[in-house]
Amino acid sequence: MDPELKLGTEDFEKTLFVLDQIPTKDNISDYALQGNLVPESLDGTAWALPGYLSDDFNMFLVFAPNVLDNWTVTCSKVKIRNGNEITEMSNVVPTGSGLNAVAQLSKSGAIELLAYFKTLEANHLGHFDENLWQYA
Repeated sequence: MDPELKLGTEDFEKTLFVLDQIPTKDNISDYALQGNLVPESLDGTAWALPGYLSDDFNMFLVFAPNVLDNWTVTCSKVKIRNGNEITEMSNVVPTGSGLNAVAQLSKSGAIELLAYFKTLEANHLGHFDENLWQYA
């Protein structure tokens, strides 16, 4: 599957990015976005990373063991106050759904995120899965 060809389609909504390596404090820098944005611990297990930030829409990537026993990267809409205080996080949605939401606002922003996931895939850190969500 080429996620770039499916970006913005209904078929892509339930696509998940499944991690092949579990993020830990020792390897979390491997998951950096643009080389310098490193996921931060949410609760000692899950990690969060700003995926897309704008004046009216903010989405974080959540790395967690949240679909059956699989570690996945899901997306959460967040509200930010004073530039850096997260005041609210939505329930997570599949990776594809989050990327489609970004694509509606910024096609280039969504393509940049896809490139991030393709880099993780190339580094054997994870892969896209179109079927896992239906078993959750």
